Amino acid sequence: MTAIARTRAMPMWRAFLVRDFRLLWASEAVSLVGDQFHLIAMSWLVISVTGSGLALGTVLIAVGLPRAILLVPFGVLADRRSPRNLMLVAHLGRGAVVAAIAVLAATGNASILALVVLGALFGVVDAIYMPAQQTFVPRVVSPDRLPSANSLLQGTMQLASVVGPPLAGIAIALAGTGVAFTVDAASFVVAAGLIAMLSSGAVVAARARTAAASGPAGPVAAPSDSLSSTEAAESFGAALRGGLSYVVHDPAIRTLMLLSLLLNLALSGPGAVGMAWLAQNRFDAGPLGLGVMEAGFAAGALIGVVLAGNASLERQGRIVIAGVAAAGLAMVAIGVLDWLPGAVGALFAMGLSIGYINVVAISWLQARVEPALIGRVMSLVMLMGFGITPLSLGLTGALIDANAVVMFVAAGVLVICASLLAMLVGFPAMLDARPGEPPSEVAAA
Repeated sequence: MTAIARTRAMPMWRAFLVRDFRLLWASEAVSLVGDQFHLIAMSWLVISVTGSGLALGTVLIAVGLPRAILLVPFGVLADRRSPRNLMLVAHLGRGAVVAAIAVLAATGNASILALVVLGALFGVVDAIYMPAQQTFVPRVVSPDRLPSANSLLQGTMQLASVVGPPLAGIAIALAGTGVAFTVDAASFVVAAGLIAMLSSGAVVAARARTAAASGPAGPVAAPSDSLSSTEAAESFGAALRGGLSYVVHDPAIRTLMLLSLLLNLALSGPGAVGMAWLAQNRFDAGPLGLGVMEAGFAAGALIGVVLAGNASLERQGRIVIAGVAAAGLAMVAIGVLDWLPGAVGALFAMGLSIGYINVVAISWLQARVEPALIGRVMSLVMLMGFGITPLSLGLTGALIDANAVVMFVAAGVLVICASLLAMLVGFPAMLDARPGEPPSEVAAA
């Protein structure tokens, strides 16, 4: 068998056999390339105008705070309404917000106040999209193809992160941040067109649970885009409480949420604010240097998701915890290295670990959770990340201006401690349990 044939036979491509997943993937690919232009442009616009990591953190908090507040309510909505329609609305809404930012940047009127207000609007619409997308994937892809689907989505994100930031850095250097924001706005319009082509009621029969998926309330059928009479009668508050109860009574999901909380507290702020600060103040590398640093992380994450996409969900517990510890060590290295290639290498190692962990964790959750609750549970899990992000951004912005080395090293040590805590509570054994096991069997493990 030739190398090309072996590559095409890899398990990670299996999700491409599903038409609606192919359309979702294409939509994500277009949008993700635009996102990289947005991220680099926003970081450079704020840093170049103010020179302050605190100012950049403030703008990013404006995006993260409403997104965190609304994730769970919109997770309920994703379980009760068409994910396809929600994704379509979200793409168009985000495109409109970014177009307004592009106009302000191009005309030189992009004040911090204006960016905060528009960032908050973006966060609101982003909160609609995220649980809807997480709900849609397990509706159209059977459980055995979830690692493939998540690997392809995550891998595309990392590939866009490899290619996009250097291109964005060059575009900003030549034409300014307004052009970069315009590229992102246009990408949302194209992505919305692809989402509009999705089947309005696509649900795979294979997603319906067998007896192994029966929870305390009995078997749950695969959800459709229309509400059943029971769901229609259930109040919004009752639906929200049902999702919370499901998570509270599952020790494995509870532990994963705590681990996610600690990782995002330690990594999201240094990643979003710290890299721009390092490129400007430690390495004097400009926007192109920032793009190279972001690409280093993305290249490692791309390899990580490819490895995860070709792995099964069995016996992943110790591997995941080792990856968490490796990410912490890489963050410590970033804090002390004063050589740009060395920092890029540490970011590559961190990306490799995080990329692998993300695919395994998301696939494990989507395979484990009852289909009718997937939007609520995934939104709660995402809340552990996005809910803590504003705090992480604020702390990073304040601490990095005082002592960058201490900030990065402390973040890395927190990640290492999180891996040790996960080992102490037996999380590897929980993750190694079969995806279809009910919570009671996991607790017994």
